[in-house]
Amino acid sequence: MNLVIEILNRYKDYVMLNKNVFIAGVCAFLASTIIAEAYYTMDRSAALNSTLSVAVEYGIYMPLFAYLYYRDSKRRYRDSSSSVLWSRVLSDAKKLIATLSAAEVVYIAARGYMHYHSLSVGMQPYQAAVLSSIVASILFYTVVNVGAKASRLFN
Repeated sequence: MNLVIEILNRYKDYVMLNKNVFIAGVCAFLASTIIAEAYYTMDRSAALNSTLSVAVEYGIYMPLFAYLYYRDSKRRYRDSSSSVLWSRVLSDAKKLIATLSAAEVVYIAARGYMHYHSLSVGMQPYQAAVLSSIVASILFYTVVNVGAKASRLFN
């Protein structure tokens, strides 16, 4: 048990980053699956359904993630007199944007293609959204964590 606590303390920033990615991802996923199912009842176009589903997911994910990350990380950007350390904010923002941009490209490509393909082969919209989101999320988490480590986001 002490080993687990020690590991969590050592990688606290990565755990918080992944927690924020997870919470924002789940909220965005739920919204996109509802939209995918609802839109499918109006129009059976697989291309439009997958595009709309990805757009809704992205539109919910980014603002929610930004808020959660800021809320958990604001302590890192203040000194003892509560002044904002703008150089650190800008440095970390560049690293985070680069990391998330690469991960988002992978996510959108994987999610969009898998969703479209799944609908094309006859899968139900909700099932297509779930499957494509799970696979794309695994790829996203991998790229985010490798990117955060490579960019030294938390060093």
